[in-house]
Amino acid sequence: MLEENKLSKYLLYAIGEIVLVVIGILIALQINAWNQTKEDIKKEEKFLLEIKENLIEDLQKVDTLLLANKRKLIRIDTAYHYLSLIDAQPMMGRKFSYQMPTITNLKLFVPTTVAFSNITATGKIDLLRSDPLRKEISRYYSDNPLDGVQNQIKVTTQTLLDNVAHQMINKTMMKAVTKRDFDVIPITEMKIHKDPKVLSGLFVLTNKTLEHNILLKATKTEVEDLVAKIDAYLKKT
Repeated sequence: MLEENKLSKYLLYAIGEIVLVVIGILIALQINAWNQTKEDIKKEEKFLLEIKENLIEDLQKVDTLLLANKRKLIRIDTAYHYLSLIDAQPMMGRKFSYQMPTITNLKLFVPTTVAFSNITATGKIDLLRSDPLRKEISRYYSDNPLDGVQNQIKVTTQTLLDNVAHQMINKTMMKAVTKRDFDVIPITEMKIHKDPKVLSGLFVLTNKTLEHNILLKATKTEVEDLVAKIDAYLKKT
């Protein structure tokens, strides 16, 4: 009986030791999990703040483009005005040419993707715990609705340049630029103001610039909304 009593106490002691070890392991695992969660939350916050910084940069880009487009539309209207006067005043061709650098200055919107590219490259996009917010951010960077009209603006701008450049070559223009005489047509024989390709090119560029403005404003609204949602989420967490 004494032997059995000692064995029972030993077994109870051993079981108690095992239970304590298991409890210790579980506590350690819980602490590690808690620390990891805390670290992930810090990384999530850092990621969202970097995304927000990039989005604010996008807002600045949009405002810059809207201002550039406003100037472009004014210059296109001015170009039409000078073209309409060339028959009576051939020297207006030079004033028309002064509008071209602004008209053909190609400024397009490209989102700043540094933060999003970094997080996706590391495969840690799931650090963002909010499914709706993660989806909205991913959708914003995966599809640029401005691509279509911006590609059209590229083509239209290049075509307009091709149609205008060679027609601006005349004796007066070359003399003013190079201080030399060339055997080219006199300024009075310029026909650029009667070229439907030039006139239609300006017309198409006007319409595409207006369409560009509409999409830029829609993008601005989307970005502002996304920034507000990031702020709200960070405040809540």
